[in-house]
Amino acid sequence: MNKTKKILILIAAIFSIADVGLSIYDIVTFFMAKPETRPAVFYVVFSFIEIAASVAVAVLLIMSIWKNGTLFRSRYGLYVTALVISIIMNLISITSLLLIITIFLSDWEWVKPKDEPVVKGSQREKEQLIANLRDRHNKGELSDEEFQEELAKLL
Repeated sequence: MNKTKKILILIAAIFSIADVGLSIYDIVTFFMAKPETRPAVFYVVFSFIEIAASVAVAVLLIMSIWKNGTLFRSRYGLYVTALVISIIMNLISITSLLLIITIFLSDWEWVKPKDEPVVKGSQREKEQLIANLRDRHNKGELSDEEFQEELAKLL
């Protein structure tokens, strides 16, 4: 799993837990209001439903990225279920928006990975060698022809 995607899913779970706090606040304010100024009972019932849904979304998201995201593909159903519940309960919530964004984050890496060892023949090794060639060419150690020859060998 992409580290950026994992972080966004974790933030979405945190906002889902924050939604629980807001729903509890709504319930408390309902019962603190004078009976003649209270809104309909439906709002309290909906707040209880929101609490249950927000807790479910947070649990499902945490379970989907459990073990550092290594099981994300096998637990993709948990992620999608959390997304659907979040959208049904409130499409405009931050949780829903973050989860919708994570759908489209397949290979983007906005969070730089830690320095990994360079494996011979890997893409990362080629990128490093090309960067070294550019540096040597910019410093004047390699002529244009030598730079092009070395670059052609790498590619």
